Amino acid sequence: MKKILICILLCTCIAVNAQEDSAVSIIEKIKQANVGYTSITSDFTQTRHLSFMDEDVISNGKFFYSKPNRLLMKYGQPAGDLMLINKDQLVMIAAGKYTKASTKTSAKARTMRNILSSCLQGDVSMIDDIKISSGETADSHVITAELTKKGRNKNISKVVLYYDKSDLTLSVLRMEERDGSYTVYKLINKVLNQAVSDEVFKAPKK
Repeated sequence: MKKILICILLCTCIAVNAQEDSAVSIIEKIKQANVGYTSITSDFTQTRHLSFMDEDVISNGKFFYSKPNRLLMKYGQPAGDLMLINKDQLVMIAAGKYTKASTKTSAKARTMRNILSSCLQGDVSMIDDIKISSGETADSHVITAELTKKGRNKNISKVVLYYDKSDLTLSVLRMEERDGSYTVYKLINKVLNQAVSDEVFKAPKK
């Protein structure tokens, strides 16, 4: 009986190690492919699910990203909302409320910037203290980064990423929260390596 248990444990360890090796291999493949992409522009949809509400909130707009850490999500619905990351600066406008934070002093802003930048660059290993696993669908490689207790953000517990098998760029980002809420971003009609003006990432005045 003791030998059987040892064999089971050994087989389990081998399977876990194989899964981890597979995830590392896929992430490296995605990372190398994204080295050649300097920018992404696209449409996007956002689905916001709150654990205490029955209906999800659906939004959409235009998405702009330029390496390594400039990003703009400009909402068409609801009109006027935006999220802007420009190096160390994060600006959000939601329902007319203007919020500005520095990633140097705000851990929440820093975590948001690091997660988005690393996912768009195809290198989730840039996120501190995570456990990584991988899978796939017919069209995408799926990478799951679970934040460990040590590295867990106050709100975010897991990030699930879908990379198109055709070009290995990010197509879906799902951020799950500790209370069961989550946000899903989908990038649609992507255009790669299109020049994006510096004016796009200029912070609006309050």
